Amino acid sequence: MNPSTSPGSVNPLPSPVTRKLHLAARIAGASLLLTLCGFAQDQTASLIRGRFTGARIPAEISLNTVRDGIPVKHSNVKVAKDGTFGFYLQPEYEGFYTVGERGDAARLYLAPGKNVDLTMDGETYSVAADDRENTQLSKWAKILWDLKKCNQLRGNFTYQQVFPALPALEKAKDGFLAATAGGDSRFDRLLPKLVEAEFEYELYHFLYMPRTVHPKPADYPEIYRRISSAPRFTDDTVMHFDFGMDFASVYCMYQQSSHPVDVPDKQNAQADVALKYLPDETVRGWYLARNVLTRAKAYDDDYIARLEKYRKHLVTDEQRKLVSDFILTINKTGKGEPAIPFDGTTPDGTKVSLGDFKGKVVLVDVWATWCGPCIAEIPHLKKLEEEMAGKDVVFISYSIDEMKDLAKWKDFVTAKKLGGVQLIGDAGFKSPVCTAYKITSIPRFMVFDKNGRIVSVAAPRPSSPDLKTLLESHLR
Repeated sequence: MNPSTSPGSVNPLPSPVTRKLHLAARIAGASLLLTLCGFAQDQTASLIRGRFTGARIPAEISLNTVRDGIPVKHSNVKVAKDGTFGFYLQPEYEGFYTVGERGDAARLYLAPGKNVDLTMDGETYSVAADDRENTQLSKWAKILWDLKKCNQLRGNFTYQQVFPALPALEKAKDGFLAATAGGDSRFDRLLPKLVEAEFEYELYHFLYMPRTVHPKPADYPEIYRRISSAPRFTDDTVMHFDFGMDFASVYCMYQQSSHPVDVPDKQNAQADVALKYLPDETVRGWYLARNVLTRAKAYDDDYIARLEKYRKHLVTDEQRKLVSDFILTINKTGKGEPAIPFDGTTPDGTKVSLGDFKGKVVLVDVWATWCGPCIAEIPHLKKLEEEMAGKDVVFISYSIDEMKDLAKWKDFVTAKKLGGVQLIGDAGFKSPVCTAYKITSIPRFMVFDKNGRIVSVAAPRPSSPDLKTLLESHLR
């Protein structure tokens, strides 16, 4: 039985299996056909088959997942000369995906086993009439297009044209929400939040698009004051939307321009606005990671100060990795370069950072309980500590034992009566000290001066008298 379709959509083929195989052969050739034969009976796979209508048919098109508030390319396919294309996939999650580039993308709701018939015209899109979730998304896309088109680079709309139309657009948005109210599925819970967030995002977006004349705050209609004064980002729901991070960014831009603060450092001003107006810690962390802590041309004192101030707000492993990877692209580890900050945890659970010891010469020993050469250096390290007692030298022993061996490390520290500052990372060779200094083998000894600058990231071992000489040379 053929399902009903919306005008202009692709007519269904006689059977689902035949449809999938026929489409695969057209879009990817015989090699993919063999692959799809193995998946033909898989009830968790999804098929998106689409067609472009209108004059503009792209050569290829992408399917994107949503990760932490941004679209991430999942796969790319060629578009046939007649405008048809298709994707066959195992959905990674139930939720929103996009097809196409950001300005003209079609937003879809996928779940395992859910298929979509999609027609795109370069502006809006439509789906098969029996697809409840995606029909609602396509209806919302058509309503929003009257505002969204004003934010396209190819558009040329003035604020004198757009502002008078906003009350009618808001009324259409509210009418859509009233008509789609109800339901207790995940989609039904997310849709109202998506609609409200995207409408507000496009309002702010309009203010910051390149144009000949920008409105002054005094020109803004009442809707801006009203929506911007309501609580926003109280949870991380927007991170499920492809425009989520852009929304957070333009929202902070709006708040910053509406409540200017006299801060010399632009990046610090952005960060302070985020701390004030983004209450959800996950959203705030991603904003700081993407807009503040990965925006620098050099690993200089200003950047280090910013990093020390705001890195505590990075609350997920992914946020911390993004910043750590960025630091690797701008830092230098030569003598006299600023130290790359890192932290670790003491046996009693206290977080300690390298920056806590500025004003003292610091020796860092990177080791592990399973490392024979590391353990062989311990007696020499203890002797060096005794000889330099009372001097401005801090000895940090940073273990990269895995967290599953936390108890073993604590017992070792106690049994061997290890002195100095005992720290442990949280991920072996992926611990902060290793990622910061590209450490792939241990033991490793590093020395930092009183000003927090690198003396050596490959210092002599305690068993060599050269280490004591090096430390004393920086105490003068």
